[in-house]
Amino acid sequence: MLAALHRPVEEDERAQPGRGPDPVVLASGNLGLISFPDLPGRASRERIERAHPALLATLADHPGIGFLLVDGEVLGPGGAVARLDEPGAAEELLARFGPGAARAVRRTDAFPHVADVMVNSAYDPRTGEVHAFEEQIGSHGGLGGEQSRAFLMWPAELSEPEPDLVGAEAVHEVLRRWLREADGPQVPVAAPETASTADPPRVPVEEPRPRGGKSGSLPSAGVPARDEIR
Repeated sequence: MLAALHRPVEEDERAQPGRGPDPVVLASGNLGLISFPDLPGRASRERIERAHPALLATLADHPGIGFLLVDGEVLGPGGAVARLDEPGAAEELLARFGPGAARAVRRTDAFPHVADVMVNSAYDPRTGEVHAFEEQIGSHGGLGGEQSRAFLMWPAELSEPEPDLVGAEAVHEVLRRWLREADGPQVPVAAPETASTADPPRVPVEEPRPRGGKSGSLPSAGVPARDEIR
């Protein structure tokens, strides 16, 4: 985070003792997480501003930061504020991050253990440049850039996924459906009905791929699937 704010970071820098626990700051690609252990529960914008005046405004106005997420509100540069429960407000403020940005932010805001302040780095749609908070070539975790354009590739025999998947749980449901369609191992694995409670559960063994099948395909009903993808 200090590197993203263009502040020097000393290798032997030690935290100085202060009043109360220090804020916890973590970075993941171009996403920053800030938590305040001295503020019980999830801290609102008003509580953070009382405890740390000018912190949120300074972060939101920094050229390396795109927006902040604080307890149901999105904070942008110049004092811009958009409530997630106000239709269209977040979509307008997050327009440069893509059409699904507001929906993704609402999903994150609903997590029970989301950080007090979620910091998303700046993104320039003209150049595709994303400011990462880690010293890496690429970025991950936040919004902006090619990382926001994910895709699924599947054999043509399987059904098409929904056109607008949001979140890992939605992708998980698609993968489970494909396992059923391809006669693959099911999740969760059901115990055989004839087995007694004293017997250990049997783990089903996946049938070997028929000879002559092409790699990269899923076997279905004992017949090699065509190696076609979309």
